Amino acid sequence: MNQTELLKNKEAILNVLPQHEITLKRLEKLADKDALPVVTVMGKYNHGKSRLLNELIGDDLFAVADKRETKALHLAEHQGVAWIDAPGLDADVHEVDDSFAEEALWIKSDIRFLVHAAKEGELDASETELLKSLNQDEQQTKRQSIFVLTQIDQVADDETMERINHHLSAQLEDTPIFPVSSVRHRKGVEENIPIFIEKSGIPALKEHLQKALEKVTEHRAFEEQGYFTQLTDELLAKHNYHTEKHKELTLAANTVEQRFVSDLTAALEQGAEDLKEIMKEPEVDHSLNPGSSTDLFKKTAAKQDRSRLQIAYSRACLLIRSVLTKYGMLYLNKNEEVGASSLNTVMVAVMGISVKFRPQLRRMFGEAAGRDALLHDFKVHFDQSKNRLQALAEIEEESAQINTIKTAQQVLATWQE
Repeated sequence: MNQTELLKNKEAILNVLPQHEITLKRLEKLADKDALPVVTVMGKYNHGKSRLLNELIGDDLFAVADKRETKALHLAEHQGVAWIDAPGLDADVHEVDDSFAEEALWIKSDIRFLVHAAKEGELDASETELLKSLNQDEQQTKRQSIFVLTQIDQVADDETMERINHHLSAQLEDTPIFPVSSVRHRKGVEENIPIFIEKSGIPALKEHLQKALEKVTEHRAFEEQGYFTQLTDELLAKHNYHTEKHKELTLAANTVEQRFVSDLTAALEQGAEDLKEIMKEPEVDHSLNPGSSTDLFKKTAAKQDRSRLQIAYSRACLLIRSVLTKYGMLYLNKNEEVGASSLNTVMVAVMGISVKFRPQLRRMFGEAAGRDALLHDFKVHFDQSKNRLQALAEIEEESAQINTIKTAQQVLATWQE
């Protein structure tokens, strides 16, 4: 599988780790080992980003204007470096600046310049937050960030400049500050004034940038391996979690199934024991005598016998019903219903509604085969019960999750080869 095919399969990883979309996009960039190093300049509108880029490059490749023009990424290649002028930090929420800035900073860039105009004094909240994110990223990936203080020629005097540097140093802590004046540098170049060029700060910034560029290949390899390690570890953690959960759910479902069988078996055995005496064949089985019309309002031996049978049978049914109640399976599923609500119970579906006489009771409860048949029929409804189906669905969901994770692990492993 070639690299292009591998990158297309990144969706397999995103299915498991959707929060790593930017990481995977960055890995796509890092996969191109021949790609030019990318330098992105980021900062607020009118802080001199485009003018700084032109001075660093030595050519007017980026538009410089009083009105805001950078709403998308402006790219240029010069002397083996890809340069990006990103949209300002003060992006209009109705524009697309934010997504472009994110792409430039976190996906395309190897080196990031954070530009801040000296006349603005301290960093505001958005700049401070960005600087914090850049520093954290540099610690994790070694991607370099450079803080550039622009437009120092617009500061009134040295005392003001010193005060600005003091406040910024407190905010930046260990981050070096590179003060520059693009205007002073341009004037020095155009009028051949070396002291202007030197005092512009551009040569010192270029020297620092060159050293940073020399480390890009090494830092890319470190960054790439770091991402692979992070993704591998997170996928393994996900796999372990869902594997353990699958085991727990399977054990729980099996335990419930075993307890149901055990409880129902005990209920059927108890029912058989309770019916033992009444199931015995009497010399005369009065219950089988249907009687006549003249017996309609009489208390006959047949009626009394049938009543005793029905009471005993009802008690056995109560034992069974208590088990069904315990496992939440009193009623049939919607797709099993037959009409009248009184008929849509598991008891009726298995036991029927007919009057049971001694031969039926002996066949159902008195014989082991009969009790096994009842157990089987009730087990069918247990397997189709809402609770059981939900438990099995949860197990199946975990199996699907595990398979999805395995696919992601295979894609990532192949990607690293």
